[in-house]
Amino acid sequence: MAVIGIDLGTTFSSIAFLKDGKPVVINDEEGRKSIPSVVFVNGEDIFVGYNALKYELKNPESIIKRVKRKIGTGKKIKVNGKNYSPEEISSFILKHLKNIAEKYLSEKVKDIVITVPAYFNDNQRQATKIAAELAGLNVLRIINEPTAAALSYGIKGEREENIVVYDIGGGTFDVSILSVADGVFEVISTVGDNKLGGEDFNQTLMNLIVENFKKDTSIDLSMDPLAITKLAEAVEKAKIELSSVEKTIIKVPFITADENGPKNLEFEITRKEFEDLIEKYVDKTIELCSQALEDSALKKEEIDRIVMVGGSSKIPLIRKKVSEFFGKNVDTSIDPEFAVAKGAALQAGIIQGEKSGLVLVDVIPLSLGIEVENGYFVPIIERNSPIPTSAKRIFTTVADFQKTVDIHILQGESMYAKNNVSLGRFSLEGIREAKKGIPRIEVLFEIDVNGILNVSAIDVDTRKFQQITIKNESLLSKEEIETLKDNLINIKETEKKKSLFEIMKLKTYAENLIERIKSSIPPAYFNSLIKDELSDIYREIEKSDESIELEDLKKQIERLEFIFSEISVERYSFEEVI
Repeated sequence: MAVIGIDLGTTFSSIAFLKDGKPVVINDEEGRKSIPSVVFVNGEDIFVGYNALKYELKNPESIIKRVKRKIGTGKKIKVNGKNYSPEEISSFILKHLKNIAEKYLSEKVKDIVITVPAYFNDNQRQATKIAAELAGLNVLRIINEPTAAALSYGIKGEREENIVVYDIGGGTFDVSILSVADGVFEVISTVGDNKLGGEDFNQTLMNLIVENFKKDTSIDLSMDPLAITKLAEAVEKAKIELSSVEKTIIKVPFITADENGPKNLEFEITRKEFEDLIEKYVDKTIELCSQALEDSALKKEEIDRIVMVGGSSKIPLIRKKVSEFFGKNVDTSIDPEFAVAKGAALQAGIIQGEKSGLVLVDVIPLSLGIEVENGYFVPIIERNSPIPTSAKRIFTTVADFQKTVDIHILQGESMYAKNNVSLGRFSLEGIREAKKGIPRIEVLFEIDVNGILNVSAIDVDTRKFQQITIKNESLLSKEEIETLKDNLINIKETEKKKSLFEIMKLKTYAENLIERIKSSIPPAYFNSLIKDELSDIYREIEKSDESIELEDLKKQIERLEFIFSEISVERYSFEEVI
């Protein structure tokens, strides 16, 4: 049975496995290696990835994106009147990835290595593991994304090196500094922001376009979910183009309509203008690079290599700023989009014994400790401590003849407990009754290889003992997990259930509709936007009967029918001009 590595991304996910000792990215039946982390909910049916995107324009309110930003928070996601936990939605994505891998490998998949941003706290790591369990997967190891990426770049540790891993994806950013020697990968510092990524770049550009469109037309596109969905798709495409061209035009024909008829959107943007828009975000990542460097106690000149990870790391401004900050060129020798998945597959190989001579030493991203008197936070395990690890401290009572001690576990860097992330709490009862300050309470923190925390407390004198595996109340309980596993909704995979006759009939109808549209518009009004839209639709409907999807064909016909209906509304104004 194969063990796979999974990069569960904010916007896209990918899977890899080891073949002859080398990581190979798994593609779906259409040959695509990046799978959108998108879920469409329609009653009892769940569609994931590209299957979900087919419904984005038609039912944007039923589409769930960027769930990774919510995982571990306990915030429910309401779709069509039903509440879902982020873990449930993530499990649908993971189940879809599992199915893709099983079809590709022609065997069952159970065990996985899964990656998380280095800055994920204990709640988020626990939630990721729960999501995998719901999907019928067994997590052998959770590793930090930057650490996985370093493995994928072919760094073997044959010589001593200090490596920076700059990882910016769709929704999260991490920068880690690793020391590599004698096959040992040791993360010596890591910082990040799990709410900063390429989606923020997109949103900034979208905000500008919406603002300009409102000035020109008095129409607020932000109030129209369908229009925003169309615009988001065009903006993502433009962002990618601007990494290789100096300027591009964002065109969205018939993006909306008012009493005067349909409105087209056309917005030209240069690479320089786009860079000016996103520079504040890029500068924030450089600040975090500076913090990571300070935490590592290294100087810039002691950094030997900088590897880039994540689709957004292809943006020229990012590469330029990172290179300028560290004073050396960045390494772009492999595709940064799949570096994390490949690294996870390599880690799976290490666990299975297929890869030898490599040892991975990860660290915890944030300090772990407890709340003490007056609301202060006392760290027990400092951030950037290598894992697995354990540490303990002795505490005492704050009141005379106290019988119970409440242990409140937190994660963060503030000296004030209220500013840190609460991970859980428990009570130690039956402690020795004595004047305050006399009882001795030993608190032990233990972190396993997945970065998941166990806490115990013992009265040194009475030997009264209590322990818990940290589990935030906002996460799913064991009972809820079992119920969801029993009732796991069947995710519909792409099926070739087509009628060639129906496809031929719809194609003929679509071609006739295109001709009717052309004949209904006077030449003076047949502008480039309409030409481009019709040409795009025509290319789609002219795909071979075997390769075209029935739903895709219907979608193109809906576009044509919308154009034709808008032209019909405008018909009399055309005739008056003529």
